[in-house]
Amino acid sequence: MIKVMINRILLPLVLCLLPGCLAKPEASLKPGELLCEQLTDPLGIAYLIPRLSWKNSAEVNGASQSGYRILAASSLQLLDQHTGDLWDSGKVESGESIMIPWAGRKLASRSLVYWKVRTWDQDGIPSDWSSAGRFSVGLLGSEDWEAEHIGLSPDDGDPDFPQLRNDFMVEDAVEHAFLHVNSLGYHEAYINSIKADDSVLTPAVSQMDKRTFINTYDVTHLLRKGNNTLAFWLGEGWFSDGLPGVDYPGPLVRAQLEVMRSGEWETALITGEGWKARPSEITGMGAWRSGRYGGERVDARRSIGDFASAELDAGSWPDAAVVEIPFRPAVPQKAELNRIRETISPVDIREFGGRNTWLVDFGKNLTGWVEIDLSDLKTGQEVEMEFSDFFIEKGKLKDQGQRDMYIAGPQERQVFRNRFNYHGFRYMKIRKPGDMPSMDSIRAYLIHTDYQIASSFESSDQDLNLIHDMIFYTLKCLSLGGYLVDCPQIERLGYGGDGNASTPTAQAMFDLGPLYSTWLDHWADCIRPDGGMPHTAPNP
Repeated sequence: MIKVMINRILLPLVLCLLPGCLAKPEASLKPGELLCEQLTDPLGIAYLIPRLSWKNSAEVNGASQSGYRILAASSLQLLDQHTGDLWDSGKVESGESIMIPWAGRKLASRSLVYWKVRTWDQDGIPSDWSSAGRFSVGLLGSEDWEAEHIGLSPDDGDPDFPQLRNDFMVEDAVEHAFLHVNSLGYHEAYINSIKADDSVLTPAVSQMDKRTFINTYDVTHLLRKGNNTLAFWLGEGWFSDGLPGVDYPGPLVRAQLEVMRSGEWETALITGEGWKARPSEITGMGAWRSGRYGGERVDARRSIGDFASAELDAGSWPDAAVVEIPFRPAVPQKAELNRIRETISPVDIREFGGRNTWLVDFGKNLTGWVEIDLSDLKTGQEVEMEFSDFFIEKGKLKDQGQRDMYIAGPQERQVFRNRFNYHGFRYMKIRKPGDMPSMDSIRAYLIHTDYQIASSFESSDQDLNLIHDMIFYTLKCLSLGGYLVDCPQIERLGYGGDGNASTPTAQAMFDLGPLYSTWLDHWADCIRPDGGMPHTAPNP
């Protein structure tokens, strides 16, 4: 009996001397989901003292953070070597992991930062390092800009939806290439025919007589050695004649392409003299006013195809107009960009009140675009589209002033898709020559600011589930452009009363910190001389 007991004591002691028994305890925490100013890897932020956040995951109940260490470097290579030339916080005894203020080297416009974090759990055991995050500081001062605003002269055609381009050379490889864009009105940016990113209806709305927004894109992967082309397609949007801060009859853009070599930024191309511009195949319908936002008229006969190709000779295009506008601050956009977040197929298509007229029912309301294949048309044939969210009586849609038109060109494939306007709708009435459109030839796109979902809800009560889902989806439809609107199909205005009433619900459902930060700036811009406030912000 004594021998057996001795063996039971000695055997574990002997086993502990084997390799691996002395390995360090495993941490219960794993940091991840790194955020800067509540955004994932943002470029061109508006802050010199940004705030950093992360989330700890754990498979152990009751795990908690007792400390953290932030490491920040000017290159990913240095960060991989655990060298924080911009900031090494050392171990900080704290359970905080949200909005930790930057305390490293002083940042400036164009600063590019890579960072990671490790945390200590409740037992003082350190985690592995997180994956790397990154952020860059935008162009924060007027002295950072060499570029000038350009657009299309009214003498050269309709200036509301121009295409602009310029060529430039890249002699050798670059470490990074960032494109800073300050547009008055909507813009799409292309390098060598490829769009800079997948955002739409950019930038967000702003009070244009008080501030305009800068958007920054990483276009490193789009450059090639030799000849390159930078091109823009502009849309009127909120830069509409008669609204505050509108000083030119068409949209304008100021842009600066900067490249990094050997750790130093240099300017590769700016907008100004030497750029070319032409009117595109789009013209506006409506007046960009409440109840009259209209839509887009696309004449495909005027399309030149790939206007952003480096192989295209634009020598015959008119010179772009260089425009001097009154000063107003240009600041990096704080809110996420708009993106297509859902594709919606029709649930029904049927004849509707006339020859060659059909009603397309998408089954639910949405805010966004439609896309329709019209390849069966002949050159010059016209298609009319009308959008609404309800019937005022049987067989009659409510007229909300939302319309588009397409005129077929000689192209083999004819496709209409919105670009610089949007609609709030469930129904599309379409009048076109030929046969009824097929279900698979039409789709709609729900668009909203690209925030993240913060919560979900499900219960045993189906009515409660439906109420939650209705509110959840409605808020998505009302949050296009970096603010919350009352109704996207009629006013598109950010009412303070509506926004205040919905704030607790909206912020419980979605991560809306950047959106509300943007909207609060609009309210500050709209304060009247007597301290009073308007009903809406921005306030056109």
